[in-house]
Amino acid sequence: MGEADVRVAVGGVVTALREAGRSEGTIRRYQAVLDRFAAFLAGRGLSTASDQVCVDFIAGQTGTRLGALREPVADRDVKAVRRPVVLVADALAGRAVVIDRPVIPAKDGCPARFRLLGDDYVASCRARGNAEATVAAKDKAASRFLGYLDETGVGLAALGVRDVSGFLLRQRGLRRKTIAGMRSSLADFLAFLAAAGRAPQGLADRLPPHRHLRHESEPHLWTAEEIRRLLAVIDRQSAAGKRDYAMILLTARLGLRISDLRQLELGDLDWRAKTLTIIQHKTGRPLSLPLLDDVGWAVIDYVRHGRPEPPARRCSSSTAIPSTRSAAPPRSPAGCRATLPARGSSSRPAGRAGCIPCAARWPWP
Repeated sequence: MGEADVRVAVGGVVTALREAGRSEGTIRRYQAVLDRFAAFLAGRGLSTASDQVCVDFIAGQTGTRLGALREPVADRDVKAVRRPVVLVADALAGRAVVIDRPVIPAKDGCPARFRLLGDDYVASCRARGNAEATVAAKDKAASRFLGYLDETGVGLAALGVRDVSGFLLRQRGLRRKTIAGMRSSLADFLAFLAAAGRAPQGLADRLPPHRHLRHESEPHLWTAEEIRRLLAVIDRQSAAGKRDYAMILLTARLGLRISDLRQLELGDLDWRAKTLTIIQHKTGRPLSLPLLDDVGWAVIDYVRHGRPEPPARRCSSSTAIPSTRSAAPPRSPAGCRATLPARGSSSRPAGRAGCIPCAARWPWP
């Protein structure tokens, strides 16, 4: 029965990953860790996963023993194993499996007497479909505001404009952009309190005005000429140079966020339709962009001649990639959908030729 419970928990995590829009390549990587962890628990006759059990499994898989399961760690191998393990542990403990929830919880600045109210507000934000990053920002602002009320001894029922203004005046040392975001989050929290009958109506509409100018501090935009000069000095003969050139071009030409660039996978590139389709890390929404010619060829150059090939993840060991104009393009194995145009061909990246690793992760090593 215990082993069946673990398998159900693993299946729940995989379902949650699909519902969160994770790619099949990501799900396969999680599945590999989840299966090993399930076998580890079965070998010990366990149907639950305590923090110590999780730490023992991670140490066996990576050679790194954590002092605590959720302590900060920089090792990418440890993170890759810990994340799936924590999700299964949550499922086995009866907690909701939230894919975007950070492994290391944020520090709780909410006073104890307001903690249930804060939890209700966070649940309300999630129910409204707010992205996890937005939920975290709103939770932080609400906790800070509730801490101010706890310090000043003001009750929610007697809350007034003066109290809200006093809280915002305390934030004067922050950047104007940060204050603008906090004001927006505070308005949302006050509206929640009013709807729940916990605070007077109308406070959200009576917040003091705050004018925030975009780019009012140091400029953040690069000119086209600066980007051209940056690309021109990259050594495109080296593997690292090919990687850097492709990454910078993807960012400059398509406007990808760094979080989306880091999670980009080969399966996200549709060479025939000349499109790049992702699920945005920040918003969780799908995004489709045109795969421009210069971007496509930069990616091809890196994949063919710079990116280390993961063994056993090729479509077929007998599949060759043509390296000259005269080389005949090989046939792709059955079931392989990801193909690249042959080097030196006159076709654009939508052409068909050599086979690339199927559903391989985009590691940017």
